[in-house]
Amino acid sequence: MTTAINSNLHIQVTQIPNSDHFIWVIDDFIADFDSLIEYSNTKAYFNQAGADGTLFPGMRDEMPKPYYNSLSSLIDLLSQQESGNKFKRHTIAKCWLSKVTLSPLQLNAKQTMPHFDSLASQDMAAVHYLNGSDLGGTSFYRYKGTEKLDLSIDDKEVILKMVEDVKKTADNRKGYMNDSDELFEKVFSVDAKPNRIIIYSGNILHSANITDDVDFDKKSPNNRTSINSFFRVVS
Repeated sequence: MTTAINSNLHIQVTQIPNSDHFIWVIDDFIADFDSLIEYSNTKAYFNQAGADGTLFPGMRDEMPKPYYNSLSSLIDLLSQQESGNKFKRHTIAKCWLSKVTLSPLQLNAKQTMPHFDSLASQDMAAVHYLNGSDLGGTSFYRYKGTEKLDLSIDDKEVILKMVEDVKKTADNRKGYMNDSDELFEKVFSVDAKPNRIIIYSGNILHSANITDDVDFDKKSPNNRTSINSFFRVVS
């Protein structure tokens, strides 16, 4: 597997409406994308769902070191952009190759709601799509119990109430979160695209869009596969 970044990658920066949050959308990230797909399909070893200690609804495997280096190179490149001041220094925590393998009926209540990756404003998340838009991109949400998009350690009471509300409405929460409902408002979406990577603040509620075209067999060509990475920016 070769993971050098593409010299002709394309960077877009978009703002979530009615907020001060930005999402970086980078297309054609990896130069030899085919080798990454081959690694995902034939070389990676996947642990069982939940083995990574998160609520991710499927199997994961840590990416090899070269991928970490490529992501780091991308972040360095973003730091040179007009909107990239926050990326001047960074440390990468983990890069997970992720395949969604739990069917809607296998989800627990917490897996039917949007989630946050961290409560620290300096923690960022990235999703590198290995599939196309037919298997779902990523949506961002606001919990209707607060006006904010981002959550912090100061929002403990809000978070506890949010989780409690999800438990109370568990009977109505069947399957994956794809749109607004009685508790959460969808405020923005990014379509998946092969070799597109998006970067956003990890303390914003978000969820993968799992479409009806997704197969939950990790060997299926219609399995939703992505690389989910987490890093911290240091001011």
